[in-house]
Amino acid sequence: MSGSMRPMNLLPLEVLPGWPEPAPMSDLYMWILMIVGPIAFGVLVTLLVFGPKLARKQREDQAPATTEIETYSK
Repeated sequence: MSGSMRPMNLLPLEVLPGWPEPAPMSDLYMWILMIVGPIAFGVLVTLLVFGPKLARKQREDQAPATTEIETYSK
């Protein structure tokens, strides 16, 4: 392996006696677990928090400026 493309899972972790050995994890899985997953979760939480405010603002921009009912008399 070249110096810049070392596997992320180089730490030799030990399991407790009697427990099965875990399957090795790929670098792609580590990227998804450690980087992509938290960013996606943050985007989801941000949309849940700010989504209603943005939708409300968009509705207010499309609504008429006054809330008074105009009456037309002959």
